[in-house]
Amino acid sequence: MAVFSDVHSNLEALEAVLADMDALQIRRRVCLGDLVGYGPDPAACLEKVRALGCPVLQGNHDAAAACEEDFEEMNSTAIAGIELCRQSLTPEQREWLASLPLTLAEDGCEFVHGSLDAPGEWWYVLSPEDATIHFEAQTQPVCFCGHTHDPMLWQSNGPHQLSIRHGEGRIKLPETGKILINVGSVGQPRDRNPDACYAIFHPEARWVQFRRVPYNLEKTKGKIGRAGLPQYSAERLFEGR
Repeated sequence: MAVFSDVHSNLEALEAVLADMDALQIRRRVCLGDLVGYGPDPAACLEKVRALGCPVLQGNHDAAAACEEDFEEMNSTAIAGIELCRQSLTPEQREWLASLPLTLAEDGCEFVHGSLDAPGEWWYVLSPEDATIHFEAQTQPVCFCGHTHDPMLWQSNGPHQLSIRHGEGRIKLPETGKILINVGSVGQPRDRNPDACYAIFHPEARWVQFRRVPYNLEKTKGKIGRAGLPQYSAERLFEGR
């Protein structure tokens, strides 16, 4: 199973990741949301993911693009991306984004964009305190999230028993406790690695593999400029931040 998140309207990164999945003959996929925002190709990314026919969750940028409400707690770079979405997406596409679920549970796994603690509030899991609150709401052995754009693996064996490691390569999962896997970001990694990131999960063998996929950054940069988006939206891609 492939789990991916935070495409953020980056078509070149999305196409590279999907091609990598196809090369590995992975057919089961789950998308954790934020298809749109920041980047220059919201409609194309939305349609490409929708065509997969896989479960898709709602992220905070999806929710913002789908509504007409004023922006809250978003910086100017994020606002520019959402404004482009609202201008370029059709009413039907925005309705589809608004209809996406916040969580999914199946086959011993849970899926969410941010934290299972109040998923519609879009909390980030960045600290041990954040993870502890999330794990209190997690009911299945394994959960997948995105939102921070930073691949991570968290394990909880109870109160004050947390372990944390960066998501890199193939990792054998512990046999005990609860696991939270942040799959990183397809379209805007923030771990100082510009390559697109997603995760492959093998439940029987109990391992997760974080895949890094290079893509045509220069092409995406040109599109960002032509779309009138902030230059920072392009610069950060090259730096992975």
